[in-house]
Amino acid sequence: MLKIFLLGTFEIEYERRNIQILGRPAQSLFAFLVLNAGIFHRRERLAALLWADSPDHTARENLRHTLWQIRKAFGDFPAAEYWQTDDLSIKFVGSADVWLDAAILKTAPAQKCAQELIAALSVYRGELLPGFYEDWVSLEREYLNYVFEHNMARLLMMLQNEKRWLDVLEWGERWIAFGQRPEPAYRALMLAHKAEGEMSKVAEIYTRCQRDLGEIGMTPSGQTQELFNVLKKTQ
Repeated sequence: MLKIFLLGTFEIEYERRNIQILGRPAQSLFAFLVLNAGIFHRRERLAALLWADSPDHTARENLRHTLWQIRKAFGDFPAAEYWQTDDLSIKFVGSADVWLDAAILKTAPAQKCAQELIAALSVYRGELLPGFYEDWVSLEREYLNYVFEHNMARLLMMLQNEKRWLDVLEWGERWIAFGQRPEPAYRALMLAHKAEGEMSKVAEIYTRCQRDLGEIGMTPSGQTQELFNVLKKTQ
């Protein structure tokens, strides 16, 4: 199986052996093609996408060299089946033998139970292609961040409804660890600690929330403040 990791890293494995694609342009091209698997892309569009500031002939030559780098990285691995190319276009062929973390994350909105949602969200190890600044990466990164955050909030709500407080603690902390300062996670942690009879930790979480948001010039929302006040009154 070909395993491709683009969330929080750039890694490729084929049958548990690491494949090294060297050079940012080659990595970016490979990532674009696998994220858009099953679609034929015209060579001139790919050249313009990656080398927009270069003359057309230079961009096309860069594309040819970059494709050669990708083929060289795969070497003797039987990976030709994953590609369809001709003089005009290039396509990465998705198949059951290809595992892509971003593709798994994109299934999260379709998951209806907590365990299935956990499986989809577990692949997230950070934002898409950290350190890549191309416009197309920024757009895809923004979308995947939305998918992750929206479905993390949904997962925490499911776990709260099922009173799975230890799982709430694990996944709430996991969300916060990515540095996004998500208020739904702090609220879920407060509720979980309250359910576990740990009122002192409820106060600690609220203080953390205040501090973390303060670092970016914000304060807890009215919803978060109100929850803390209600939990204090019921201790």
